[in-house]
Amino acid sequence: MSFNPPITDWRGRRVWMIGASSGIGRAVASLLHTRGAQVCVSARQQALLDAFVREHPGSQALAVDVTDAQAVAGAAQQLLASGPLDLVCYCAGHYRPMSAG
Repeated sequence: MSFNPPITDWRGRRVWMIGASSGIGRAVASLLHTRGAQVCVSARQQALLDAFVREHPGSQALAVDVTDAQAVAGAAQQLLASGPLDLVCYCAGHYRPMSAG
């Protein structure tokens, strides 16, 4: 028995992929869409999100800057207004320089 059985059927599941404009986040969002999930992609660059939606009919784009906590909370409220989310995946990469010394 597995406490975390793999999900093989994503049909009808709602997924919010944060950091989905490129790289791993975009690839995972694409895979989940292919497997039937209703995917909402988020990142800062609206043009890249719009391209994803054009390539993945039925998906949704919601631009958000993850460094703005109020913007993230607002985006979450907007998505939850249309029903519960089955998965929220955070793949956004942000860099803040820090002193090594």
